Amino acid sequence: MSILSPEEALKKELEQDQVEHDHHHPTAAAMTNHVVANLAILWTKLHQYHWYVKGSEFLTLHEKFEQLYREAANWYDKIAETLLAIDAKPFSTTEQNMKYTFLEESAANKYLPAHDMVANIVDDFRMTRDVVQRAIKLAKEQDQPVLEDVLIDFKGYLEKEIWMLQAFLGKTALEDEEE
Repeated sequence: MSILSPEEALKKELEQDQVEHDHHHPTAAAMTNHVVANLAILWTKLHQYHWYVKGSEFLTLHEKFEQLYREAANWYDKIAETLLAIDAKPFSTTEQNMKYTFLEESAANKYLPAHDMVANIVDDFRMTRDVVQRAIKLAKEQDQPVLEDVLIDFKGYLEKEIWMLQAFLGKTALEDEEE
């Protein structure tokens, strides 16, 4: 067995990445990498909101956004390490995260009213939850029980946060949910 240079190893990884991200036959690991990418973007977005939130709910939301970005960092690490434990390669660059996230961010979002920031995070959590649900299904089909368990736990966390943020907005957990 020959030792690959870092460049050769990356080339091999990128080729495998293309195979795994075939949207006709995605793997559990590939779908989970979308979750990893979403978490990276969420971490940045939550910092933006933490720093720029204004208004009468500043103290409450400043603390809540900090709690959420800390939890996003913990889930990011836990899910990435679970991928490594099953011999998959989690995304580890901003380039990969930007390419594979399903979330959007904007520098203009720092000017959003506080309630719009919260509603935006609810939308991001829902999108991420939906990707997690697909990854759970694939993990089950592909006999990846450890990955499946971690993703089930993460989905439960997202559902609870959606409920709490929706309550903050004066809405039910499922209100404004897209079918």
